[in-house]
Amino acid sequence: MAELERTYEKTLSTHANWQPQLRRILAGTTSTQKVALVGVGHPMRGDDFVGSFIVKDLMKKKIPTAKLVLFDAEDGIEWIMSRIQEPDPRHLIIADACEMNAPPGEIALIPLAETDYPFFTTHGIPLKLLATNLLPSVETSILAIQPFRMGLNEGLSPTVFEAAFSISNFFETTLKEDNFCA
Repeated sequence: MAELERTYEKTLSTHANWQPQLRRILAGTTSTQKVALVGVGHPMRGDDFVGSFIVKDLMKKKIPTAKLVLFDAEDGIEWIMSRIQEPDPRHLIIADACEMNAPPGEIALIPLAETDYPFFTTHGIPLKLLATNLLPSVETSILAIQPFRMGLNEGLSPTVFEAAFSISNFFETTLKEDNFCA
């Protein structure tokens, strides 16, 4: 428990302001050096679905952009890693529910290199292992959302739904404002 509390304190002190960090990542893209956004989460496990929900919402909005590639992995990110390699992204962002010992709905953007087991552990193969072995030259970050409930068939909790909606709106607004849609 003390380890999780230290991880949470570090996360809050270094990564609490996710929007400017994400804006810098998006601003550093070109039509040949894209950002890949991967949504992860099981649709039947409550707040675990949040990453997939964000990408599904962005896909529905049909934001035209040559610089952001969306992937909905649901609960099988290991099955789509080869598809993520195809657009040769400069940066990979994995949106996922992550236990940070934080208040529900808390959002943090964390470089994958700064994560430790057991910080992100709900996948069959750890995200860090997948990304470092299959995409070694890609800068990878976790867009982490603290879940509230992860039970079967519960749907997103209101707090996590609000966090997902704010992330989706951030992407939509940023991509339109900064002319990323060219």
